[in-house]
Amino acid sequence: MRTAKIAAVFVSGVSIVLLLAAGASAGRSASRSTTASCSGTPVRGGNLVYERQAATATLDPLNPRNGNGDIFAYNLIYSGLVRSDPTGRTNKIVPSLADRWTVSADGKTYTFHLRPGIKFSNGQPVTAADVAWTMNRFGNPKINAIMAAVAGGFAHATVVSSSTVRIQLTKPVAAFLYDISIWPAFILPKGLVEKQGAKFFNHPVGTGPFMVTSFVKGSHLTMARNPNYWEQGKPYLNSVRYNFVGDSNTRILALKAGNAQAIDVVPFSQVKSLQTTKNVVVQTAKVPLFLGLWLNHLRAPLADVNVRKAMQYAIDRTLINNQIFVGLGKIPNSVLMGFALDAPPSVVKPYSYDVSKAKALMAKSKVPNGFSTTLQYPAGTDFYKQLALALQQEFGAIGINVKLVELDTATVTNNWFTRKYDMVFPFASFTSDLTVPDEYADFLANWTNGFHGFETSWKDPAVQKMVLQFESTRSESARAKQWTQIQQTLLNITPVIDVLKLPFINAHRSNVCGTALDGLGSDHLEDTWIAK
Repeated sequence: MRTAKIAAVFVSGVSIVLLLAAGASAGRSASRSTTASCSGTPVRGGNLVYERQAATATLDPLNPRNGNGDIFAYNLIYSGLVRSDPTGRTNKIVPSLADRWTVSADGKTYTFHLRPGIKFSNGQPVTAADVAWTMNRFGNPKINAIMAAVAGGFAHATVVSSSTVRIQLTKPVAAFLYDISIWPAFILPKGLVEKQGAKFFNHPVGTGPFMVTSFVKGSHLTMARNPNYWEQGKPYLNSVRYNFVGDSNTRILALKAGNAQAIDVVPFSQVKSLQTTKNVVVQTAKVPLFLGLWLNHLRAPLADVNVRKAMQYAIDRTLINNQIFVGLGKIPNSVLMGFALDAPPSVVKPYSYDVSKAKALMAKSKVPNGFSTTLQYPAGTDFYKQLALALQQEFGAIGINVKLVELDTATVTNNWFTRKYDMVFPFASFTSDLTVPDEYADFLANWTNGFHGFETSWKDPAVQKMVLQFESTRSESARAKQWTQIQQTLLNITPVIDVLKLPFINAHRSNVCGTALDGLGSDHLEDTWIAK
């Protein structure tokens, strides 16, 4: 990808800048069952008010500006050729606008067959020309600047017939279907976008379950049922209104009063209270999200592997999980968020809490008497100050004197991007765009992508070689073996630190049914209905 482009991704989010998720496989659970009426047949009708922490800033899927605030709206307005399993039960890619596809023996040619009769929300047919044009925009790094990394290996798309499109790659890309399942590859109407230009995205036309009726930046986004949606009988709801409410207490009060039927980003401190609230269901979901502590390897002490490993051993994750995250976190056995191919802790063992080992590693390091450093973290999130204080104490116990610096999220993220930090939690939260590890492994280990070791300045040619081979390996069994080796190697080197893996936590009224999230934590509101 590039330099300035990734800043937009991560300020925007790439599923970054929301809150909390983790886990190697997609899985869903609720604190208790929904009402018995949700076990019945879905009914049509009703208007869902959903209060969300992150506001939608733009409806242009090639230019997200506020993370999941934008991305989760795109997922309702547009569709791609393929998509993640909407039930969240698996990490599989399933058909969407394309009902089937074939892959050449060398893995470099994909041929997609469009569903018969699919239409945009304005009733105009979706053509192979629309698809090829959209995909060529996806593959153009000048247009798809923010997410160019997921278009690596893309050559060109061509129209084969009125319902068939062929995509040629320059090399096998194992995660290609995952790459085109997300928003930069969502299909747009060629003629309308060319005619209207940027104005198209003020009132876009898409193939998603809903279509925009009102968008007031900083306030709300209202969407009505798309009568031309390709899944027969869906969506069930008449409309969805996203209210943008940054304050978590305000969202919770609206849910309790019934003024909102759903909210996202439930603070950990409020989970137990909500779980005992009448007519409210708390829902957790595993997605690839983590508390990533970034280390600047331009700072000499942090470039010392003994120091980094000492820091890993110095963290009492069990205590942090229980006292700050009410036991909902998971101790990591990797340096990145949990992915579908991650080996279990029995194979790749996590760091234990062992102050003696940490002190012994510090004694072996180039700074045996310790050193002083800073830790930046974003303001406005209920747990970061507690977490920073805990780490300050734990690192202090092994001779690392940490000064805490609380800054607004935009400043923290910009400092991360420009590498003006010692240690930093770069975002309000940190998730992957894909359920497989290819994207983030490349960001961290592939020095040729312009990300400077994911803005750490860490570089290891041997790991880069392993990652590039992994990205082009098509055999799932071979990929699993390769990833286990990469996962273990990265954990040994620990260029960054995963402090804890955490779940998404949403809540909704108990008569709101069909609330599954996919493997990236996105609501599939086409499946949502309100019980009478």
